[in-house]
Amino acid sequence: MKAMRPAAAITSTLLASLFVLLLAGCGDFWQNPGGTSTGTTTSTTTLTASSSSIAAGSSDTLTATVSPSSATGTVTFYSNSSSIGSATLTSGTASYTATFTTAGTDTLTATYSGDSTYASSTSSSVTLTVTAASSGASIPVYQSSVVAARQTNLVLDPANSWTVNSVSHLHNVARLMLSNGTVENIDSGGHCVFYSGKIYFAVGSQTSSGSSDSNGVYELSGGGYLAPEGAADLDCE
Repeated sequence: MKAMRPAAAITSTLLASLFVLLLAGCGDFWQNPGGTSTGTTTSTTTLTASSSSIAAGSSDTLTATVSPSSATGTVTFYSNSSSIGSATLTSGTASYTATFTTAGTDTLTATYSGDSTYASSTSSSVTLTVTAASSGASIPVYQSSVVAARQTNLVLDPANSWTVNSVSHLHNVARLMLSNGTVENIDSGGHCVFYSGKIYFAVGSQTSSGSSDSNGVYELSGGGYLAPEGAADLDCE
């Protein structure tokens, strides 16, 4: 005659079996309380620049290549450890065009954010040399009779004096020295300079036109004005 198992033992066995069955039916029983994270497969990011040396006020196109090319997500671009922009990967590449207004040496890097499969990665650094603008005489200033040909992103180096010999029409103007509402580094001889787009004040400043004067009109040290196109009632020769 077989010995009977105690009821308590039978109950424990049944409960254990039921627990195993419940676990087997819960494919996502355990989830990281911290949420999703990047994958564990290694990625590699490489950064290239369209130019290794540019003049202040010019643009450079930065391209990040992430391997494997099936990686998805975004790439953030840095200059001297500060973020300057980001772009979305397409077939393993992402590009961003940045304008550099301050002369010096910039250390550029790109960081891939990672996705559910691939881990994030950062490129080796690329050095960009930004040269200072030369004196005003070497940069053309277009006369009002040639309005269609506008200088783009003219950089006015505060170390030099810039002379304007006629009423001129420019596009973006960068790195002005402003003192009491007067532009100190443009000697216009009474002529006016009109601009379209934005104008930036001082070295490294990103204050756009109009922040100090609601009309965006500024006196020039030699007389005349720096003013947005369309400004009326100005005393110009």
